[in-house]
Amino acid sequence: MEIRRLDVDDVPECMKLITDRGWTWTPAQWEMMLALGPGYGAFDASGLLGTALTTPYPEMQTISGVLVASWAARRGIGTRLMSNILDISPPGMATALFATTEGRPLYEKLGFHPVGRTTSHFGTFDGPAPGVTRQATPADARRLTALDAEAGGYTRPAFWDLVLDPSGPYEVLMSDDGVVATRPNPTGVTVGPLVAPSAAAACDLVADVAAGRGAVRVDTDDADVADYLVGLGFEERPGGCLLMVHGADDVPGDRSRYFAPASHALG
Repeated sequence: MEIRRLDVDDVPECMKLITDRGWTWTPAQWEMMLALGPGYGAFDASGLLGTALTTPYPEMQTISGVLVASWAARRGIGTRLMSNILDISPPGMATALFATTEGRPLYEKLGFHPVGRTTSHFGTFDGPAPGVTRQATPADARRLTALDAEAGGYTRPAFWDLVLDPSGPYEVLMSDDGVVATRPNPTGVTVGPLVAPSAAAACDLVADVAAGRGAVRVDTDDADVADYLVGLGFEERPGGCLLMVHGADDVPGDRSRYFAPASHALG
């Protein structure tokens, strides 16, 4: 078995793993992730067996897309892919990821520890938008990069350049001290990142971006935002994802202002 770096020519093979495992990533998501950081694949003579992606930030790297084909399960491929990333990471580089229940034992074995959890809420917002935001434009990239770094802890100008591209799939709304974005998912849109000075302000941002958008998904670790969504009739799905860290005590930033991640892949 060989582990090598993935490129866009490997995306069709990656999508075969997506179909096999019932994930919902699209080719565009793979291409975006590979544009923001290196990804690695495990290959043998039969083709691609598994993947793991990294997104490096100055403060910490994130790992995502840890996926092993069902026909290659229980061969240690996920462990080898994860170990490869940790082994080649710069000295002192901490790592964060969102783990499913199934993935948690692997990450704990490698030295990751939990620092938080998001729960997923699905529903529609049928009320009026409060109108506390305006449409963000590429001219806002520097301000949003700084706001995101203050709250979420990651400095990622390349991400904001992609998100604010008018030809891209994201919608980004901002207030004086907050920002909320949506991206398409197979049944509607997913909210994130969501940065606000308080839970009440975060709820207003969600209302602005969700009004009239049909099916909406919000992944949050904040009890007040979760209660707000449940009060609107959103369904809270069981399970959620565990935020885990390796090489640091916690994730960076003022997380009291970070109400939904950019995605479970990007942190």
